[in-house]
Amino acid sequence: MSTTINIWIMLFFAFAIQAFILGILFFLKPKGDRVANSIFGVFLLLFSYNQLFNCAYWSGYEGSYIEHMSFTNFIPWVSYGPLLYIYIKRVLKSTFTWRDLGHLLPLIWVFFVYGRFYFLSYDMKLELAATNGYAEYVNWWPIPRYNMVDVVTLLMLLYAGKMYFLYRKEKQKVDEKQRLWIKSLWLCFTGYALVFLTYFLLIYFRLITISNDYLIGYAMVFFIGIVSYFSFMQPSIFSGETKIPFVKYQNNGLSSSIAVEMKDKLISLMEADQLFLDSSLTLDVLSERLNLSRHHTSQLINEHFQVNFFEFVNNYRIQEAIKLLQDKKSNLNINQIIYAAGFNNRTSFYNAFRKKTGISPKSYRNKHV
Repeated sequence: MSTTINIWIMLFFAFAIQAFILGILFFLKPKGDRVANSIFGVFLLLFSYNQLFNCAYWSGYEGSYIEHMSFTNFIPWVSYGPLLYIYIKRVLKSTFTWRDLGHLLPLIWVFFVYGRFYFLSYDMKLELAATNGYAEYVNWWPIPRYNMVDVVTLLMLLYAGKMYFLYRKEKQKVDEKQRLWIKSLWLCFTGYALVFLTYFLLIYFRLITISNDYLIGYAMVFFIGIVSYFSFMQPSIFSGETKIPFVKYQNNGLSSSIAVEMKDKLISLMEADQLFLDSSLTLDVLSERLNLSRHHTSQLINEHFQVNFFEFVNNYRIQEAIKLLQDKKSNLNINQIIYAAGFNNRTSFYNAFRKKTGISPKSYRNKHV
């Protein structure tokens, strides 16, 4: 089989290199959440490898290393969902628990199936390919070989659903610009998963042609294109201050005079009315009290207080908690103070308190009382 190169393969190869460069940039960027950037960097590097794998397959490349690539496409396939889910969870400032280690299970499963084969010599792999003798070194149990892709597809769709419900639950913790970035990633990944499903359905029903054989490549180019646009045209994405181009405050924002008036009203609502003591306070509720849209309320907080809504409210709650902790006449224990200050769970309170003071509530009380 001779190697075939056409304009589409060249395009896919170019975007694979672009994804590789982006992945490295996410690792090297010093600002922002280094953990989140590193997770997304791994995601893009796997995406790049997967696209290079596809280019080798479509071109009929038969180089000396091609046998070493056999079955390695399953590594990125099962890693996309878990990596993007963890990345989005990190951006949403959601709490991580030991259960999150369960997201490693798909990757462990792939190495359980193909691990022995991956480390065979080139000559051995070549012999197995010629005789189709993979069964000796590949552990197909309990999922038959021809159902492996079915499991991968279900895994992608499952994670697309998990991302959606995570976003619905935690979106109030970030501002509108970051929400749009997360939704863009989710839509791209969901589209990729659906294209992945369509591609293998076409293979199953023997409807595959040269043009639709490139379906997955098109989806990957689109995904990489979206990430590239935000990364190059909106470089603040690396620092977590995602300036999404579809929302331009400067074009439809508040005038300076109204912004100052709304800022004073907002401070009054927080300090005089103490809205922050309501643990169910949301951006929608605050917007109604200000008689502003969610967009303008978020803009007001971001531009005048340099924090998002979640951090803004928690700053007031921490100040209230500090006041209660310093009160020598107070009989409230720390658990009671958590809820008295407006928090609805211990984890959020302890994380916010340590971020503000650098010590635990108990240490703070012992130090100041």
